[in-house]
Amino acid sequence: MKRLIVLIITVCTVFSCGEEIRFNSPAIQAKKNGEFWRSVTYAADIDYGGFLIEGSNNFETLQLFTDNDTRGTFQLGGDNSSVAIFKDVNGVIYSTANTPDPSLSVYPADGEIIIEEISNDDPKQISGKFWFNAYSSDGLSYVNFSQGVLFDVPNVGGLLIMDNQGSCLQATQQAANAENAFNQTDITMPDYTDLCNAYKLALEEQLSACGDPGGSIQSTIDSLGDCQ
Repeated sequence: MKRLIVLIITVCTVFSCGEEIRFNSPAIQAKKNGEFWRSVTYAADIDYGGFLIEGSNNFETLQLFTDNDTRGTFQLGGDNSSVAIFKDVNGVIYSTANTPDPSLSVYPADGEIIIEEISNDDPKQISGKFWFNAYSSDGLSYVNFSQGVLFDVPNVGGLLIMDNQGSCLQATQQAANAENAFNQTDITMPDYTDLCNAYKLALEEQLSACGDPGGSIQSTIDSLGDCQ
């Protein structure tokens, strides 16, 4: 009897005796709206200056994008350029770049992607964690992912980002490059006006492609003045 009790405890310890995340290698898995979700295909790419990680169970597709290709914690939602996107079995696309309709009293679009390990293998393998709340484009539908796990996802390339996020990410990257060039000059230098105008134009394109829910892009544009 005692040996049976010990065996039951051991099994519960190993398999969590419930609906905890079951681990695979490689793996992209989580709880979607409280129910276990696991991909059967998984891949990563480096695009727009960051990691694009994708998993699918043949009916639904999850994509996670970080705004650079290093280890770290990447915030989602608001004005953050990192994004989580999910396409459900009906083709509805949810994104942390969308905002909830004002009529809803629910969670904001937010979350985190945590890149913990990047192996030196060929291809490189990416491991980490994630969670997020995302909304449909009209803000009326919602999906939650929690306890997300990325394990040894191979960086094999060939991915394309879903929805219209590609244009937003490209515009964000171009704005970042323009900002970096602008920050290398000052008002006394002969190329200041040209670099300032280039930065303003890149910000305006970013605003058009991504929107500006927090108002920070427009605020930066306003702060540049007439670039004289």
